[in-house]
Amino acid sequence: MSLVMKRLLTAIVALVVLAAIPSVSLANATHVVRKGDTLGKIARAHHVSVAKIQAANGLEGTRLSVGTKLVLPGGKAHPKPRKARAAKGSGETVDAATSAGEPPPGTWKPPTEAELAELARAPKTADTAPPAAAASPVVAAAPGAPEAREAGDSTKDRLLRVARRMLEVPYRYGGTTLWGLDCSGFVKKAFAFLDLELPHSARAQFREGIKVSKAELAAGDLVFFRSRAKYASHVGIYLGDNRFIHASGHDRKVTIDSLDHPYYVKHYLGAKRVLTEEDRIEN
Repeated sequence: MSLVMKRLLTAIVALVVLAAIPSVSLANATHVVRKGDTLGKIARAHHVSVAKIQAANGLEGTRLSVGTKLVLPGGKAHPKPRKARAAKGSGETVDAATSAGEPPPGTWKPPTEAELAELARAPKTADTAPPAAAASPVVAAAPGAPEAREAGDSTKDRLLRVARRMLEVPYRYGGTTLWGLDCSGFVKKAFAFLDLELPHSARAQFREGIKVSKAELAAGDLVFFRSRAKYASHVGIYLGDNRFIHASGHDRKVTIDSLDHPYYVKHYLGAKRVLTEEDRIEN
């Protein structure tokens, strides 16, 4: 056999062997570190080893900073999304990634900050209102508001009006805008329109105000629940008649539920009153 034929046969054999080896993409995937991410989670999601991620990014340990862009050598660019495992009412204890995008154009739109501020505004009293307004106790409601405003509304009344107008706002873990709020974010936002500042954490909010028993609950009180921890992990605003309004991790939106629901009966932790008596009287 000639030298040329031997070289040709060698080349053919090499091509056959290469064809049998699964192809490997030379392009590396990337991942931007989010809150709650760990190297292990990222490695599993993108099907790449922790050691390779460390080597490709010059990481000596496992500590990650939110916002860091990681190179994932050989990793899949679009891993299968993790399914949220939030139990009903679990609120801020959701431990899976959640979608936070705005709804498609033409669908639900959130109330505006200006609209909620108008709902929270104290109505004019009879001695300062124009003569025409003084003749009627009802003050015109803001556009889209479900309830009319009456002269003498208390802070509690205005708080509940604002909270109800926020029904259907999407649930978003860590959210702070009307496009998405978590349970304590919803409570904080509603109270903020009444110039009442609360922390953004159910656990921290549970430290505020005065403790009240379940039998003494009044509209405007905060009701707290716990699921997988001993401390408060979910919060809502009591409406009366054993109902409360909250940003539900289960329903993925601000909604109204009953304290008589078996889940809330089981996980009820307590209630706090953060509105003072002065807030509750007519003003």
